[in-house]
Amino acid sequence: MGGNKALKVTSLIVIMVIFFYMLNIHFQSVNISQLSKNKLVFNSTKQCTIILRHGIGRLGNLLFQFASAYGLSLTYSCRLHLDQQLIDELQKSFEINLTNLLPKSQLNNSTLTNRVYNHCSYIPILLNSNNSYSVELSGYWQVYRYFIDHMERIKQQLRFKRSILDRVNNFFDKNTSKNVSTSVGIHIRRGDFLRVRRVSSDKY
Repeated sequence: MGGNKALKVTSLIVIMVIFFYMLNIHFQSVNISQLSKNKLVFNSTKQCTIILRHGIGRLGNLLFQFASAYGLSLTYSCRLHLDQQLIDELQKSFEINLTNLLPKSQLNNSTLTNRVYNHCSYIPILLNSNNSYSVELSGYWQVYRYFIDHMERIKQQLRFKRSILDRVNNFFDKNTSKNVSTSVGIHIRRGDFLRVRRVSSDKY
C-alpha cells in the first residue's frame, strides 16, 4: 500500500515537471476562427473580473485552467473568481494561498459577462468597452502565453505540501542508489490511450 502511494506521488511530481516544461515551449497557436467568435473585453480604466466557474478534467488540465485564469487576472489587474471545487482539488497537493478572491455572491454584480470557450488557441486581440465587464473562461485554456509573465507568482501558489515532499523523499531514499545522479520519471496517460484510443495501434 505504501509503495502504491509513493508511486502516485511520484506521478504527481512528473505531471508538475511536464506542466512547467510546457510553459517554456515557445510556439504560436492562434486560431483565427476562434478570434471571430470570442471577443475578449479588457479596459484598463474599468474594473474587470476573470471568472472560472467550473474546472474540467483532472490535475494536469486543472493546472492550466488555474494558471490561465490567475495569469489573466494579474496581467489586466482584474478581480478573480475561482470555482471552490477546483481550489479544493488543487489544495490536496499544493499550498495554494490566494487572497482577495471574488466570492460567488458578488458575481451577479458584474455586467457584460462574456463567456470565452477555448482549448489551445492564443487570443491576442483585446477589445475595449465603456462599461464594467467580466470574462468567464470555459474550456481547457492550455496556452502558456496567458501566464508566462507571471511564472514566479504561479510557482509560489503551486508549492507541494510538506507531506507530499516527505513521501517522495522517502520513496527515493528507499528505491534509488546514492551513486546515481539523475533520476527519470515517466507519466503515461493511460486514460486517453485506453478510453479515447488516441494511439496508432494496440502495440504502441
